[in-house]
Amino acid sequence: MSPRGAVFRNGMKAAAKTILAAERILIVCHRRPDGDAIGSLLALGLGLLSLDKQVVMVSPDGVPPRYQFLPGSELILKKLAGKVDAAVAVDCGSAEQLGAAARLFKAAPVSVQIDHHDFADRFGMHLVADAAAAAVGEIVYELLLTMKAQITPVIATCLLTAIIVDTGSFRFSNVRSRTFRICADLLDCGADLKYLVDEAYWKKTESTMRLEALCVNQMRFERNGKVVWSYIRQRDFARLNGQVADVDGVADDLRSLEGVKIAALFREDPCGRCRVSLRSATGINVAEVARHFGGGGHFNSAAFWISNTKSERSRVIRVISSVVP
Repeated sequence: MSPRGAVFRNGMKAAAKTILAAERILIVCHRRPDGDAIGSLLALGLGLLSLDKQVVMVSPDGVPPRYQFLPGSELILKKLAGKVDAAVAVDCGSAEQLGAAARLFKAAPVSVQIDHHDFADRFGMHLVADAAAAAVGEIVYELLLTMKAQITPVIATCLLTAIIVDTGSFRFSNVRSRTFRICADLLDCGADLKYLVDEAYWKKTESTMRLEALCVNQMRFERNGKVVWSYIRQRDFARLNGQVADVDGVADDLRSLEGVKIAALFREDPCGRCRVSLRSATGINVAEVARHFGGGGHFNSAAFWISNTKSERSRVIRVISSVVP
């Protein structure tokens, strides 16, 4: 049974039929993958392998260290050579998010896009989308059941990780009753909730802790404390021996400050750009702000890229300050 309010354009069954008709299948996630992207990629890939399909799993930026504990992560490649019969994109709101893998996806004879972003571009021949889903892992769970794949302990582990990460360990407003029903099934299938919460969400390296502390120390406030933002440079990552993924949770932490309505984190990129991550309080649509700058995401969680200049950063701060009531 599909969750209430789900939007499965072209039909879950049609997408399942398309995938099952293929022999060699490419599954790809977005650049700079999070736990939902990697967990969903692995769950779908391992499920199709159990159905005797040839599967190639690709993450353009590889697997972040914090998710390398997931079973099957060593099977994920950074690029693919050769042709496939079908391509599936998970957790991608636009073809641009696929990076170099976009060419492989578009070259496939048939393609399926699986997504849950509030504002997304359609680029797959088949679109399976549910904006109400807390994580793409929920949709992949439904798809695996539709394809009659067994939810093994390994697959359950990947799916539960996807949900834990994209719900902030069940703290975010995207959690719905269906989320807990799916999680209950995943626990019954052998996933270990405490272990996964510790590994995927709470565990931090020294570099992560120091980078997070730096971001907090450098935070600035606008609109009488309703807007908070921070900025981290490439030299900070180098000095503290850290990675971009080490500060993935900072925007959420900044948003948790009392009185804050919008939080923004600016991350300097080696190529002269800056990634902006936004988080907002209930009722403030930061996805629309992200779209204004060519990005996207969810109602309360979105991101985009800008030129790494002081004037561009100032423009972003002015825009987000203007949408705070």
